[in-house]
Amino acid sequence: MIPFYDSTDPAALIPTASFTHVAGYANGRFAWPENQFARFKRFIKIGVFPGQPEQAHDARVLDIERFDAGVSDFPPFARVRHSLGHDDALAYCSLSLVPDLVDAMDADQSTPWGLWVAWWWGRPHPPTAADIAAELRALYGLTLPPGRLRACQWQPGGPFDSSVWYTRDTFSRVGK
Repeated sequence: MIPFYDSTDPAALIPTASFTHVAGYANGRFAWPENQFARFKRFIKIGVFPGQPEQAHDARVLDIERFDAGVSDFPPFARVRHSLGHDDALAYCSLSLVPDLVDAMDADQSTPWGLWVAWWWGRPHPPTAADIAAELRALYGLTLPPGRLRACQWQPGGPFDSSVWYTRDTFSRVGK
């Protein structure tokens, strides 16, 4: 697991000594300036706008929550990302939206996508991918398609939240 932080406050000064990986906003009210991304060795960018799949040109993640994009915005976002030659479109959403997201993407079997789930489970360590899979089965009877779960935001931390990445490191590199 790779720990990483994200923040709606680009000036929060996530500690570079503790974390080399971050997620920050490419657009919207909480957009990070490029110099904030440049502080870290590895990053992913988050888009927030509903009805604008073209934001996949710059953002890898679509933020699916109240006041941002919705579940129905993700399939077009993922298709644009894929048409650009990327197989890394990522939906960020709460655990409760995962069944709807899976349903939305079931109709589009040819577009690669992944999931960054928000689940603040209240323990002093991050959940494993197996913990999340078990919770989805228990709550919704859902078995997540293999290979979809990439990350979990598991703990709020004041100006920034803590997440873990479960798969190989595919964060963008500064300077690339």
